[in-house]
Amino acid sequence: MKLIRAVTAMLIAGVAVLFAPASPAWAHVTVSPSVATPGGYGTFAFKVPTERPDAKTTRVEIVFPENAQLTSVSLRPVPGWTATVTTRQLPNAASAGSDDEAANKAVTGIVWEGGAIKPGEFQLFEVSLGPLPTTPGQLVFKALQTYSGGEVVRWIDIPEAGAPRPEHPAPVIDVKPADAQANAPAAAIPTPTPTGDGVARLLGWAGLALGALALLTAAAIGLRRRTPVPASAPLVEADTAGRLSP
Repeated sequence: MKLIRAVTAMLIAGVAVLFAPASPAWAHVTVSPSVATPGGYGTFAFKVPTERPDAKTTRVEIVFPENAQLTSVSLRPVPGWTATVTTRQLPNAASAGSDDEAANKAVTGIVWEGGAIKPGEFQLFEVSLGPLPTTPGQLVFKALQTYSGGEVVRWIDIPEAGAPRPEHPAPVIDVKPADAQANAPAAAIPTPTPTGDGVARLLGWAGLALGALALLTAAAIGLRRRTPVPASAPLVEADTAGRLSP
């Protein structure tokens, strides 16, 4: 009985590990679509999830790439959030003689604040921007995510081809011609590296398997001990005498 109780406790612990809330280890700040055509305009959504179980996301800042002069930006309103757009004066705007003051400034960033993204939830921040660069390349939008406890997570690492996925990758838009997009090979799905949560779940499965095996073994031993062994029928003296007689 003691063995069965111990195995049962092990099974319960394994189930608790398996069904415990998983930490979203791959829930990064991303941008979609991640591919765009040179020279055009596009609408892009920045997806911001809250990864902390005990804090809310209260501020999101998207820093625009310095290698692109994105002068036209419009935002889709997000209920509960206030957006602030920052710009910089283009160095050659005066010589170009443009009367459109907005066209003389490039957007440097957008800040959303005032709202809250609860744990286990995400928010989409949609932006229409352009004109995109006319030459192919990458646009890196670094993101700063602030939590209600004051923690700031910096999604600023630039992914490199052939290198392991960085811990805090920045959202990236690949600017390439339409024919290159159609002929591009499908992106490989990265194999997740087991995190602390993944290892715990593997151990949980292993514990369940071992516990089940031990429980079955204990049950089999108990049945073997409790099953009465049928006694041999007594020999009838008359029959014995007859078989032994010449």
